[in-house]
Amino acid sequence: MPEINLGADIESRNYVLAVLEALGIEKLMPTQVKALQRGLIDSDKNMVIIAPTGSGKTLIGYIALVKSVSSGGIGVYLTPLKSVATEKLEDLEIICSKIGCKACITTGDYDQPSEWLSECDLIVATYERFDSLLRLRPSWIRRVDTVVIDEVHTVGDPDRGHVVELIGVRSLMEKLRIVGLGATVGNPEELAEWLNAELVYDDWRPTMLVEGFYDRREQAVFFEDGRVERVGSNLEIHLLKEARLGNYQLLIFRHSRQLAESLARLLSSHSSESCPDLLDEYIALDPLKVELDNLRYILSKCIAYHHAGLSSTTRKFIEKAFRKRQIRAVVATPTLAAGVNLPARRVLVSIRRFEEGYLKRISISEYKQMAGRAGRPGLDPYGEVIISDAVSREEAYRYIRGLPEPATSVLASERALRFHILSLISSGDADSVDQLFKILKLTLAFKNIGDSLIEKARDSLEDLIKWAMIVREEDNLRPTKLGRTVSALYIDPETAVIAIENLSKVKKVYDIYYLTLIAMTPEFSKVRVGSVKSEELYSAMEVLIESGNIPLPRWADTYELLRAVKLGLILRDWVEEVREDTIVERYGIGIGDLSVITDLAQWLLYSLGVVSSSVGLKEHSSRLQVLSKRVEYGVREDALELVQLKWIGRVRARKLIASGIKTVEDVSNQSPARIADILGIGVRQAEEIVNEARAICSRRANVFK
Repeated sequence: MPEINLGADIESRNYVLAVLEALGIEKLMPTQVKALQRGLIDSDKNMVIIAPTGSGKTLIGYIALVKSVSSGGIGVYLTPLKSVATEKLEDLEIICSKIGCKACITTGDYDQPSEWLSECDLIVATYERFDSLLRLRPSWIRRVDTVVIDEVHTVGDPDRGHVVELIGVRSLMEKLRIVGLGATVGNPEELAEWLNAELVYDDWRPTMLVEGFYDRREQAVFFEDGRVERVGSNLEIHLLKEARLGNYQLLIFRHSRQLAESLARLLSSHSSESCPDLLDEYIALDPLKVELDNLRYILSKCIAYHHAGLSSTTRKFIEKAFRKRQIRAVVATPTLAAGVNLPARRVLVSIRRFEEGYLKRISISEYKQMAGRAGRPGLDPYGEVIISDAVSREEAYRYIRGLPEPATSVLASERALRFHILSLISSGDADSVDQLFKILKLTLAFKNIGDSLIEKARDSLEDLIKWAMIVREEDNLRPTKLGRTVSALYIDPETAVIAIENLSKVKKVYDIYYLTLIAMTPEFSKVRVGSVKSEELYSAMEVLIESGNIPLPRWADTYELLRAVKLGLILRDWVEEVREDTIVERYGIGIGDLSVITDLAQWLLYSLGVVSSSVGLKEHSSRLQVLSKRVEYGVREDALELVQLKWIGRVRARKLIASGIKTVEDVSNQSPARIADILGIGVRQAEEIVNEARAICSRRANVFK
């Protein structure tokens, strides 16, 4: 390790050395050295670290957290994705095994304060989960003294940037130490100033990046270092052959799933390699038939595609195989660049995406994010990124030599403001109009647009008062029971309004009514659902309208209704135990999409059940709660009891019911041999199922004594 001052605090120094030893790090990277020199461990000042991918920012975050542990506090590491949170937990568990602490993860159950986290020293959470905890104020939250915000530049993300922003604001209010880790942005100084932080800016990369572009007329790739690489008739096939000859890996970004899949199929038809072992490994995972059918030939040729429509099992398999160098080339959508550390020697980037009916240029920031995947630290002497579709040299140089756009606030949208204003009032942080506006002046949005934010906030506050979620008495503000409930559930206030307005009009409805109702909420507005242009779907909508089994909000147009009907039908098939393969083929969605849809639906049904109860809609409340459980497990109502048991899912529950075993008590009365025979499993696993059923029955008997 380099000779460097780790600070005068001997205990902190020893903790840091223990972290390096635990993670097997023998040499610090320049960005890490800069952070230490600026006071990472010998001060408590906020820091914003802006540096390229692979420059060691994550370790800086870990060191900040460990300093927190050394002083008896709790450190929190925030990530944008659940999958990334799981990876960080693995690192922190290794660190804790060395320094004697406990690492935990929390990513869901937004209305739960999770007091059990008081036992933890280091906590990994998603942005939304930690924001919900800051609202709920569990007892242990007072012990948090350091918050690491990974990907802090996502404060400018249109969908969730406002959550990052309010975490920053609440952390400033509570005087927590903030360490923001971000990729290159156009306004690093402004981000650091907003968070009252020391800026550590570094452009060092662990591998040199050489950028270039493909000239279609010249049929050649021109690199910034002066090299020219001649290409035949197809750029992608040429790059695949070069990767094979040079024994390195290729990562190609395309802006749609369809383009990614079709290009992967094209490459596999031109691949001279064979990967039967890789295919066997994938088959051994027992993937869904539709995914296996689509990937069988492609994987056998050492090629893969990667996008959010794939199941998590398949995505993780492809990521792991690529890291192990079992896959020569992956064609991916840009979600891979944002969420997964998967570098390759060469990266091919498209700078156009089809949007709103025509091709649009992506931002320089998006290009830089994808380009950052070029070059594997410690393995490649350099990384290369090639722009595939620049129409001119000037356009290519705009991306290669241009600066990323600034990260600007998205808090000023109606949805974001009402969401967070309600939370600030419900949590007691703002008990007056003046206090609310004082807090909003701490935001990046106020730095960006000034008093315009306050005017927009006044309108949002009026909406919340009109919706009976906030009461204003002169200058004082307080939440109603409904307001507190909605805020704790972490749902958009308008979602509750839509539910109450529609459920108040009806008494008894079929499940499809509830399932289309939640599909009309703001939370579902960004969920991918594919095409809704079909006569079959239109006919289904007309039937539902005629029978009164679909909500008809005042604002809904034909497209929104068709979209809601499609989502409702997907969810109805799911709770009626239609096979996943059948659902994705019937509705033209991916397995990953189905997972997103069901996860969100389960939470919204549960939340609207609680909301219904709080406003006296008891019958709807109980039915929504049951339906939420059915969506969680993907079963009909008669299987809900059986799926409580470990190892029993929707398929096995139905097998048991078909054999006359309908309750947990029925299972407890069976021999393991019979359960094994019915389910086609081993006797040992069947013994676990029967023993758990007997334990549940025993607990129930004790309750009723």
